[in-house]
Amino acid sequence: MENASPVVSVPVPCLSMEQRDESADKPVLFSISDKKAIIDGDIPGLTNANAWFTPQGWILLRLSTATFLQNPQDSQDKIHLPHLPEGLSTRCSCQLSGKPSLPGCIVLVVEPIATVIWYCRIGDDEWTRHEYDIGTLPFDPPIDGKDHDDVAICQIAACHGKFYFNGFFDTIGVLEFTPTPVFSSIEIVDPTPGGLGVTGAAHVYLVESEDELYMVCLRIDYEFTIYDMTVHKMDFLSRQWRRADEIGGRAFFLAPLYFGASCSADEYGLEKDSVYASYAVDKCFEVSKVEDDETEVHDLIDAPDSKRGMWILPVEKKVTCKNRDISLKDELRFYVDEINIPFFHHTL
Repeated sequence: MENASPVVSVPVPCLSMEQRDESADKPVLFSISDKKAIIDGDIPGLTNANAWFTPQGWILLRLSTATFLQNPQDSQDKIHLPHLPEGLSTRCSCQLSGKPSLPGCIVLVVEPIATVIWYCRIGDDEWTRHEYDIGTLPFDPPIDGKDHDDVAICQIAACHGKFYFNGFFDTIGVLEFTPTPVFSSIEIVDPTPGGLGVTGAAHVYLVESEDELYMVCLRIDYEFTIYDMTVHKMDFLSRQWRRADEIGGRAFFLAPLYFGASCSADEYGLEKDSVYASYAVDKCFEVSKVEDDETEVHDLIDAPDSKRGMWILPVEKKVTCKNRDISLKDELRFYVDEINIPFFHHTL
């Protein structure tokens, strides 16, 4: 019997830099601690044109004949899916409703401009395309002859088996599958006045962390420069965003378009209670303290000119339970979620 080739594991979390050089079909992977390219850093099958990164660490890969979720640290750890239609933009966001080992886990792909989502449950034979209508945005004055446009899903995160999107200080959208897509919204009680800052504009991200939903608000000034960051945790019982000065000792990761994720700081040598944001054009990433917004800029050594920098997260470690691989936390969550706890919302 021949010896199997050793599997070289890419250290994660890491930063995937999509190069502007059109001849480069693969991203360059950068170490967070070293701030430089990972030697021999490669994830089999990953290119600039066929991958969607999830906050749960899994990478949705579409090859010529197959589509699957892949563990970035183990190319043999795959979850096969129906073949994804060709031509979807890599700027789509991809979310999982929970751990793939749980029954009924939904893989959701959200198109960035069109009001279209694609979804499947693990084990399905095909993807379902769904056009949604969650309202319109008026233009006053009209733009290019249009007086309105359809509202699209922007920032989005999965929490407790549902998807929460377009979170702001006064409302947040909800998408759940029963089994078809149902859209609703939660009206926020006592929204924070002027929550979006002096210009009324901000980069907003939603992040799920240890079964809690957070909103990160990066406020911009009149020169489109970020001047302030705050983090808020959703209190579903009172329907309020509550200001957070810590995030349980974890680290948050933000990237365009609307990518938000979380992982253990201690386990991976990261700054506790901090937010990591990638800025590929500037060849750097920033680390901001949740408590006081103290920010440190980390320049990437010999970074290529890049279009986008995306974070690759670790897949949660699993244990064997009931003859299947599943995290203990989700084993408990699966049974707890059998209890239907309603909350007030209205239809969009």
